[in-house]
Amino acid sequence: MAVYYYKARDRTGKPVTGQVEASSMEAAGGQIDSSGYIPISIKEHTTQSSAQLNLSDFLGGKVKPEDIIMFTFQISTLIGAGIPILTGLKTVARQSKNRKLKNILVRAADDIEGGSTLSDSLARHSGVFPEMYVNMIRAGETSGTLQEIFMRLGKMTEHEAETREKIEAALRYPKMVGIALILAFSVVITFVVPRFVAIFERFKIALPIPTRMLIALNTLIQDYWAPLLTGVALLIIFCKMAMNTKKGRYCWHYLKLKTPVLGPLFLKATLSRFTYMMGILNKSGLPIIENLKIISSSIGNDIISEAINKIREKVREGRGLASTMENINLFTPLVVQMVSIGEASGELDEVLLKVSHYYDMEVEHGTKHISTYLEPVLTLVLGIMVLFFALAIFLPMWNLTQIARG
Repeated sequence: MAVYYYKARDRTGKPVTGQVEASSMEAAGGQIDSSGYIPISIKEHTTQSSAQLNLSDFLGGKVKPEDIIMFTFQISTLIGAGIPILTGLKTVARQSKNRKLKNILVRAADDIEGGSTLSDSLARHSGVFPEMYVNMIRAGETSGTLQEIFMRLGKMTEHEAETREKIEAALRYPKMVGIALILAFSVVITFVVPRFVAIFERFKIALPIPTRMLIALNTLIQDYWAPLLTGVALLIIFCKMAMNTKKGRYCWHYLKLKTPVLGPLFLKATLSRFTYMMGILNKSGLPIIENLKIISSSIGNDIISEAINKIREKVREGRGLASTMENINLFTPLVVQMVSIGEASGELDEVLLKVSHYYDMEVEHGTKHISTYLEPVLTLVLGIMVLFFALAIFLPMWNLTQIARG
């Protein structure tokens, strides 16, 4: 059975839209006619399932956050200019350079022509448009404030992209140093050590402990590289499988938040996202219980999600947001106090956005000083490696020199 969207007119000439399930287009027309409507157009709807995705979806690449931000601001501007949503979608689709996003917008336009809503159409693409995004659009469709909702969504997605970029910038330096250390270690083990091993074996001298350790490491890598690579591959597969389980994902998120130096940065970035999303959703007119549920499922960290669910249950029981947050160690006293003031003054939305701005400043401060915190650690690691290689290679060379002199 396929789903068909239709446009029709009733006996008085009033236009109607809807959908029916039928085995063929002719059968769908018969159902519409038997309902007392005169069909004008009938279109088959193809669902977004993995079996039905066409080739262009696979070749279209990935929809980046920048693409979503641009689409959101464009459609908001077009709706604000009085252009119908259907025309706006077609206009943005024609201008979009991302093939996958273009296909999604074209399908959304077809769905709307078939009688669907924009939120229902975008909900079929959960990998591109998260639940929170779709629910805010649904709220805008219900309240008639779609243009304002899109503007807020644009600001929110832009805010999340900026926060993500700050975190990536903070991790860029440690990643580069780590990669350089791995490459240097690989070159020494593969090319340098074997040459010195041949020299040492020729003279049959007693080797110091660092040299013996380096030779053993070289032998291990040279003779057992295949099992080692297999073990690493299996470990990666196991970690990915564990990440797909609730317990494994919870442990990973816990470790991220507890990691020295970087953990507090991840926590502040996530709390910034939570307070910003909460402020925007509250402004959109959705109930606070529903807002907390949406944020919990889309916050991206199971530890924070669990805390939000606890807050939601307490709020459902009639407790205030600030009094509930006070009993959760994730929130600073300053934040709890500001939320309490927001509840008392009736300006909770604005206060939550200010709290988000406070966390943004904390994240920015942390990213600026992250290299200051990590440089001593990385320098120490680099120094230990250089010392180890120097002792392992030059101590035997010193012994050879003594033998040659003696």
